[in-house]
Amino acid sequence: MRQEKPVRATKFAEHKLISAILDGTFPPGSKLPAERALAEELGLTRPTLRETLKQMETEGWITIAHGKPTLVNDYLKTGGLGILSTLTRHKGYVPDAFVSHFLELRTAIMPRMMHFAVWENREGLLEYLAQAEQLEENAVSYVEYDWGLHLVISDFSGNPFYRMILNDFGEMFCNMGVLYFDVAEFRNSSLNYYRSLRKAVADQDCGQAAKVVKETMEQAAVLWKSMVGE
Repeated sequence: MRQEKPVRATKFAEHKLISAILDGTFPPGSKLPAERALAEELGLTRPTLRETLKQMETEGWITIAHGKPTLVNDYLKTGGLGILSTLTRHKGYVPDAFVSHFLELRTAIMPRMMHFAVWENREGLLEYLAQAEQLEENAVSYVEYDWGLHLVISDFSGNPFYRMILNDFGEMFCNMGVLYFDVAEFRNSSLNYYRSLRKAVADQDCGQAAKVVKETMEQAAVLWKSMVGE
């Protein structure tokens, strides 16, 4: 039988502490218990706890000051990109508007990424977009393909920072995407998007390709908000 790998103590501690921050046990502005008490509560050695807290400070969750209590930060203001990845692993505590904020960010950066991707690697884009015609008619196939298109566009844009930004949203996109692409109408709309995009890329029309992406991203944001009642 295949055995599950044991969870590292630091990962266990991180999960417990971040969950406690997100569920309001330790809200922003509050102080964590003293190191000794916190280590005992979590069943950890103090060196392990220190390693966990240091990593959490790096991401922006907390502020450690020697000789003073550890302060819980307003993480949405102090956190960097790493905090996004951590947040998506705590699905039950992701803020309600988090997905909508991502969709707004996507609308802002994807058209520019697409513009450069057409210029830098037109043939690669055409090869990927041609695969849309073989998609199976189910949500999972569309989610995997659509996220793959995001990554292909970011890679072909020539700016590695775009891919680094998107990587932190991958898990969240796949979770929301299953709900979105479960609607046949939205799958059909996306297939038309891939075809329109393929035509613009084939024409090597960077401006038109960017326009198609922008309009589609805007429409998807509206459809998502209507689905979740925002």
